[in-house]
Amino acid sequence: MSAAPEDAPGSGRIAAPITAVESTESAGGPLLRLTDLVRQYGGVKAVDGVSFEIQPRTITGIIGPNGAGKSTVLTVASGFMPPTSGHIEFDGRDVTGLPMHRRARLGMVRTFQIARVFEGLTAIENLMVAVPQQRSLTLKGLVVGRRYWRSEEEEIQERAWQLMKTFGMADKANEKAGRLSGGQRRAVEIMRALMMRPKLLLVDEPMAGLNPKLTRELEEVLMTLREQGLSVLIIEHELDTVERICSEVLVMAWGKVIARGQMAELRTRREVQDAYVVG
Repeated sequence: MSAAPEDAPGSGRIAAPITAVESTESAGGPLLRLTDLVRQYGGVKAVDGVSFEIQPRTITGIIGPNGAGKSTVLTVASGFMPPTSGHIEFDGRDVTGLPMHRRARLGMVRTFQIARVFEGLTAIENLMVAVPQQRSLTLKGLVVGRRYWRSEEEEIQERAWQLMKTFGMADKANEKAGRLSGGQRRAVEIMRALMMRPKLLLVDEPMAGLNPKLTRELEEVLMTLREQGLSVLIIEHELDTVERICSEVLVMAWGKVIARGQMAELRTRREVQDAYVVG
């Protein structure tokens, strides 16, 4: 696996728009629909009858106090664990029983609160290995050799390099992921998810630990990707970020959705204030 070109330009802020997502304009209807979703641990319902929809080309936020069930919703929606009951539809298809890797191939990809990277690989190699079903990894690829998979590898490398530039990390492309800062690892995880050309990206607290400058740059990247057709479901504690980038916000407490709307209006609602104070 080759690294980024040595003569590639250095890092900057937001580069030219990239083609990192699949178009969702022709899908019609909600991209994601959760209906009466329940996830129970013994006698405790971490998620208790949650229902909502995500539309194409939107960024939807989930906020709420610690223990509200926010991460569990993403975990169940993405297929990382099954629901106790309820239904999950993605892009018009019932995916309730599908595991995470099959949902990812359909275009629903998730990142986690704690960034997970392959520490022994370089940053750009972390991106390149995310592309599924690469020719170089097939039996035919092993037999026929580089002439069978070279053009595909070059396309994957170029896509990875464009993402590195877009996220302002071109100068880190050849650095081992284990040496990156926490914020840089988080960016690598998001870029790796985008290498799969998702329709819906589920992200859990992507701004955690980022300085204000990096936070605003990541906000800008997410909004650029939304304009290209990506939908995003984001859990975030930075309410100013939520207000800037989210078209709709869901407020969770006690495993339930207790309010929804735009962030500016939700800030004034008593049930939302009470949830943050006593939730």
